[in-house]
Amino acid sequence: MSPNPEVGLVLSGGGARGAYEAGAMAALLPHLGARGERPGIILGTSIGALNASHVAATAHLSTSDCIERLLEVWRRVQLSDIIGPLVSPRAAWRVATYVGGLIGIPRGRVPALLDTSPLPGLLDDMIDFDQLHANTDQQLAALAVTATSYATGESVVFHEGPAGVAVESDVKRAIRYVPARVDTSHVEASASIPIGFPSTYVTTPADAAGWYGDGGTRLNTPLKPALKLGARKVVVIGLNSSAPPSVQERGQPDIFDGAGQVLQALFADPLAQDVETLASANREVQLREDTTGSVPDSAHELIPYIFVAPRNRLTVGQLAADVFREHFGGVKAALRARALVAMGTFVGAGNSATRGELFSLLFFATEFHNALIDLGRADAERWLSQTHDDGPWRYGDPPLSL
Repeated sequence: MSPNPEVGLVLSGGGARGAYEAGAMAALLPHLGARGERPGIILGTSIGALNASHVAATAHLSTSDCIERLLEVWRRVQLSDIIGPLVSPRAAWRVATYVGGLIGIPRGRVPALLDTSPLPGLLDDMIDFDQLHANTDQQLAALAVTATSYATGESVVFHEGPAGVAVESDVKRAIRYVPARVDTSHVEASASIPIGFPSTYVTTPADAAGWYGDGGTRLNTPLKPALKLGARKVVVIGLNSSAPPSVQERGQPDIFDGAGQVLQALFADPLAQDVETLASANREVQLREDTTGSVPDSAHELIPYIFVAPRNRLTVGQLAADVFREHFGGVKAALRARALVAMGTFVGAGNSATRGELFSLLFFATEFHNALIDLGRADAERWLSQTHDDGPWRYGDPPLSL
């Protein structure tokens, strides 16, 4: 079950939805490992960068031990591990400086709406970076996390692997590849959601030092970088779906519905387009093989893929709404999870699937994580149960039942 250097694992961003990725991997990785196809190229954006780094740091273990450790992380992580208290001296200062900025007081600037000072401690506790480096030196072909440069607007892929590996940057798509020893700052930068989270300053390597934000704003699912780093097969786990919901909500949309539409355009639609582009290119290769018996050297290479994602765009939102109503609606819940209940109540998380969709990004709670793990596992098992082109691998369009 050693990692296969030609198999890439691509993990998307989506906040607390990252537990879905853990559930999907719980079904996929043992199956792939038994086939000699355990991913050896690991890429992630935002929360996917956290999961990717954890998978890389446990690549020396069996797939079952790797997954069990990741599931354990998701079973215990809480909102307080990500952000500080909403009501505190630090929060009061943030509000005061924001108000100062509105009325023109010098230096009245607010770096973000939320205090994420606990996050670096969580990353250091969650990821053994020394072991990660040992694994990228000896077992993995590459680990990569993506972030967005505030200075240039580029998507920057910080990648670690055997010494001397260089990847040409993609000027057309504004993707820059930077060899680096991935550390806490790179992962934190990848997960620094604009507006909500403050930007992160990355110091290494020196030629890429600067302020960075969430990689998902421009490259939420680094499918193209996986191929550039050498993947010839890709496992893609998405945290959003562009498929229409089975039941559409009625009524005039409000500000929260509008925010949900923005997130849909940012996270889900580009992923669907990337997978469709890959499938279209594969169809072209197959057509040329059928008609000419060979493929020109300049043609796209056939790239088998696995694609696991929620079944429709409100699946996770409805799950979040149901979990919030069931577990966080009473006084007892408000006392044990004040910040979470306050935010959920503010956006009306339990009122509808669209409200739950928005809240799901910050719904860091064991009850929601467990539900997402089960959902991710079920969706991955459904993919594995279907007929594809080569075992679990598919060339053409994803199955309609996805």
